[in-house]
Amino acid sequence: MSSPLDSDFDRGRLAQVREAFFAAPSVTGVVRADVLESWQRSRQALGTPTAVSTVPHVGDEFLDEELVRMFAAPLARVSEGLSDTDLGLILADAEGRVLKRWFQDRTAVEHLDRLGTVRGAVLAEQAVGTNGVGTVAATGQVVQISGAEHFAEFYQQASCTGAPVRHPLTGSLLAVVTISTRAAANTHLLKPLVHSVAVQLEQHALEVQQPAARVVLDAFLEASRVRLQPVIAFGPQNIVMQSVAAATLTPTDLGILRQRSGDAGHATRIPVELSIGYFDAHITRLGHAAGAVVVLERRRSYNAGGSARGESRLAGGSRSWATVVQRVNHYVLNGTPVVLGGEPGTGKTSAAMGRQFVPGAPMPRTVVDAAEHLVVGTAAWLQRVAELVRGTTPVVIRGVEELDGTLLSGLRALLHSDARQTAVLLTLASNSPADVEVVAGKLEIDHIWLPALRDRSADIRPMWQLFVEKLTAGAALRLSDDAMEVMTAYSWPGNVAELRSVVEKLYRAGKRGTVRPADLPAVVQRGRALTMIERAELDALRHALEESGGNRSKAAQLLGLSRATVYRKMKAYRLTV
Repeated sequence: MSSPLDSDFDRGRLAQVREAFFAAPSVTGVVRADVLESWQRSRQALGTPTAVSTVPHVGDEFLDEELVRMFAAPLARVSEGLSDTDLGLILADAEGRVLKRWFQDRTAVEHLDRLGTVRGAVLAEQAVGTNGVGTVAATGQVVQISGAEHFAEFYQQASCTGAPVRHPLTGSLLAVVTISTRAAANTHLLKPLVHSVAVQLEQHALEVQQPAARVVLDAFLEASRVRLQPVIAFGPQNIVMQSVAAATLTPTDLGILRQRSGDAGHATRIPVELSIGYFDAHITRLGHAAGAVVVLERRRSYNAGGSARGESRLAGGSRSWATVVQRVNHYVLNGTPVVLGGEPGTGKTSAAMGRQFVPGAPMPRTVVDAAEHLVVGTAAWLQRVAELVRGTTPVVIRGVEELDGTLLSGLRALLHSDARQTAVLLTLASNSPADVEVVAGKLEIDHIWLPALRDRSADIRPMWQLFVEKLTAGAALRLSDDAMEVMTAYSWPGNVAELRSVVEKLYRAGKRGTVRPADLPAVVQRGRALTMIERAELDALRHALEESGGNRSKAAQLLGLSRATVYRKMKAYRLTV
């Protein structure tokens, strides 16, 4: 049976139908149902095809090297069979991010480069629309997208055939394998070919993973049968299993537990703070490199009168915030000093405390203000710090930007003294990561940069909910979806402190119930909601700036853009470095 794209007539007819669909959407028998559904999803996420002009990218830190290592050998063998063809072979993760590509002909690499199909390219439907990677990830089906069936116009000269690769035990989507070529090429046999390759990869994953995966599965089931507490298992290839009691754990919680279980011995009990409270994590490492099983036992803390009291937790679910929390925990556990830097209001002291910081409230770490030396004198202040670092309770020193060179020298001596027994976390307010690096260099210790709220919009809703709980005496201030869109678009120059102020002002003004855009301060309302492609572009720009250490010229090279374009986009998105 002939393909719908075998003739120039059919290709021209499809192009006409596509143009008519995006001008005035209607169902037509000329377009396959799966393509039509993908067009509809793409239009909802991106608007019109002309809105997609470039392919967004992510840095190497977001790419799963384990998948590449697992599938590199079998895909290299498949690629050898593509010699003397212009076919390019692509491996992407379940999010549509390109991990690696294989080719045997210069024509193939030129074809992939022209499409922007390179390592780190984000080909998810919500980023570039209908295509042979993202549509496979969205549907979990073998898909062939040719010519005008693509959503983005710059894909019109391509034909991409992709198939899902599923986990051999859980059935979850592991990866997408895709073959790409020119739209005019004969593609009749590519669907069965790419499906066969996917089956081979699934069998290979089973052979590689089976022993370790079976070990962690059996251990998880055994622990879940005998315990009512939350049980989590971390296995090979990012397998995560959760009991019903562990269903409320956030991605940040799981990240913390994974990091702790990776650092633990064979059987360890570690205190841990999660979004749902304080726990003792009973960690059992499994043999055969299978991973670990974690059983959570809730801890209760008591005040001086012996009654249980609630604990104030950190809030935030973004990847960048989870990384900060994990790194801070690492320094505390190892008793190592570190500088926490960030713009004013980013929550540096709360991150150092391991919970929301409330001045005057009981805290598990001793807090010292650097500015106190102006009141008590340099010698007395250093003497107090010296006494505290000889104890066992972690010490937080706030505002070290207030210290001059002499005090920094004295503090450096204390931090590197053999008498120091505990972790010391120093906070520094600055608009420049370079300033934080300079101070950390003078102290000869490591540093962590806390991202601004505008760079971690995923944290806005959980922090809003936390502030509502703590500040409004039970008033139900619920963010509508429209209000959330407006708040996500706002740049938050005052960071977390400004968000807290918005909650307080609404409560004092008598607002209750659902919060809509008109209820927000005028300065917040002026923020414009970003489109999906703008969000992807903004993420790519942030990652490039992070990878280049804030160097705009290097960021431009990483993105393949001119320096002037990077400056313009930074200004448009109100990005600072």
